[in-house]
Formats: sequence, structure tokens, C-alpha cells
Amino acid sequence: MKRKSFASIAAILVAGSVMFTSCVQKNYYSVQPDPNNNNNTGGQYFFDEEFNGSDNYGWSFTDPADSAYASISGGSYQYVDYSAVKSNMSFVTTGANVQNNFTVITRVKSNKLIGLIFGASATSNGYAFYIDTAGSYSLYQEGNSVNASIPIIPSTQDTLYAHRNDWNTVELDQSNGVWTAYINGTQVFTMAARALAGPGFGYKILPGTTGYADYLTVRNN
Repeated sequence: MKRKSFASIAAILVAGSVMFTSCVQKNYYSVQPDPNNNNNTGGQYFFDEEFNGSDNYGWSFTDPADSAYASISGGSYQYVDYSAVKSNMSFVTTGANVQNNFTVITRVKSNKLIGLIFGASATSNGYAFYIDTAGSYSLYQEGNSVNASIPIIPSTQDTLYAHRNDWNTVELDQSNGVWTAYINGTQVFTMAARALAGPGFGYKILPGTTGYADYLTVRNN
């Protein structure tokens, strides 16, 4: 598990080839993953964190220097950052193969903005698929201890499918060199996949944010 603090996300656009669409709908979100069913059978890896009971992966921490803490309680992961200027990030290293096809799904909510981290490693903070309380989403390359976050998709309103001030299910699929993102089962963008540094998955929150995660699943397809 890794926790780092970074400056607040810049509000600048970096040009890229991104297609925004909402024509694809997935319908399997009513089925919850099996608790703590993490394995690699039949050549298909599957990681499932339900945030029930014991903290088996080291998600919990207290960081007085950054005014942040996280814990598993009441069947969810609570992540709090009281800092006025710094963001906070937490992820665990899974056994997923992020060079091949994979899917990551989580259900989150916050009082400001929370991001799903994917492709992180000891030297890279990967990428973050964010959603905020207004129903807007964005995608950032999260840099590392030296390089700042870079926006790939700026904050984009999704009033039709994202729930405001409530739980949202977000998903990122990597398939045949393409990233496709979903909110509550509906596709919101697709783009050419970028190289990922490692199999780290987790969360990032902004300063002054309290965020929650209900579950996190990662599987190689």
C-alpha cells in the first residue's frame, strides 16, 4: 500500500484523442462480487475487496502530517483528508496483469471529489478516474513524487447517468488497447489505452474531502 500527497489538481486541458459517448449500457451492476474472492484460477486473475471485517491489505492509516486518515468501518472504506492544500492517495498492489485486458469496478461517494486509481506502482501513481458530487467526471495521469498530475479529460458534466451527492459505480475497461469508462453502467468515454506502470489500484481524494468506497474488484478478462 502506498500513500502520497500532491498539489491540488490543475484545471487545464491536455489535448488527446478521446471519444465521449453514452450509447453503451451495462446491466450487471445489481450483482455484488463475492466477499474476498481473490485468486488466479484458470488463467484469469480476480481481486475482490468488499471492505467488510478485517483490513487484509493495509488500507487503514493515520497521517497527521497530511491531516488524513482512512479506515474500514461499517462495510465501507472511509477516506478523510482535512488538509486545505494537499490531495491524498491510497492504493494496494494486486496480482492483476495490467498489460493485458482487465476490468476494474468500484462504488464510491464523497462530499467533494474521489478518484479511482489504476495502474499505480512504486514509481508511478498511475491514472485516476474521478467523479464529483455534481456528477462530473475527469481522467488524470497522476505523475509521481517529482511530476505533478496531468489532465487527460477535464471535468465533464454527466447529468444523465451520474448520481449527485450519492453513490456511483465507476468502471474502467482495458480491452485490445482501448480504455472504456462507465458510470452506473453507461459508457461515458473511450480512448486509446496508455502504458501502465503496475498493478496498483485504489483511491485519491482532494483536500477537505471525505470519501467512501463500497467495494473494489479487478479482474483479467
